[in-house]
Amino acid sequence: MAMSLLMGLRRLPGRQLQMSARWRMYSSAKKHDTPVMEVLGSRYATDEWTNATPAILDKTGRNLLHQESHPLAILKNLIFREFPDFAYYDALNPVVTTYQNFDSLGFAKDHPGRARTDTYYVNESTLLRTHTSAHQRQLLEAGVAGDTQLLAQAKNRLAAPNNERFLVAADVYRRDEIDASHYPAFHQMEGVCTFTHDELRRAQAPELLNATQLTDSTVIGASNPVQAEHSAEDVALVAAHMKRTMNNM
Repeated sequence: MAMSLLMGLRRLPGRQLQMSARWRMYSSAKKHDTPVMEVLGSRYATDEWTNATPAILDKTGRNLLHQESHPLAILKNLIFREFPDFAYYDALNPVVTTYQNFDSLGFAKDHPGRARTDTYYVNESTLLRTHTSAHQRQLLEAGVAGDTQLLAQAKNRLAAPNNERFLVAADVYRRDEIDASHYPAFHQMEGVCTFTHDELRRAQAPELLNATQLTDSTVIGASNPVQAEHSAEDVALVAAHMKRTMNNM
């Protein structure tokens, strides 16, 4: 299970054709109606972009992260315990929009990850998430808006009631060729932590920062710029906090 951690400053406010236990494909009795795909109880219209196969759809809803003795569940819980002040999400729907998966994260319109050869599409605007990052903006906005329905899905919610800090563990899907190191269905964990300016400065103990030994080849430039809202000092503090957090695990 791969893990990434993001930290940043926050600004305060028919006829059944095929079937499995987790997915179904329907066509209407009317000849010209669009076929509909059902995934985990929800129905989606299909179109020329649809390429999610029965074999892949059958892997949704396996809930390996919820099987107590499964290695993935054990690893997930070990990581969760390392972050006691974070909210935890491990049951978010794998079907997301192209906006959530790509646009909200700044993917270019011609990015190769958008190609049908790389991604499993339910239809042109809907797909099986290719990374847990698809939920970043969704969860941050839920915290700002007080979306009680989404916030209620969090475990350890009281630690970060407005999703100021959260972890997402989930199954993800990519059209990879199967080999020794690739499989089209796998798992990731995402970490997001936000700070006000005051919180960030209170979190920085100089003696801890100076004691952290790091090898960092990150290059800040045109292809990896600092956000305009952040000063160089802000960026350095956030980066140091993230690295110290990961090193201390």
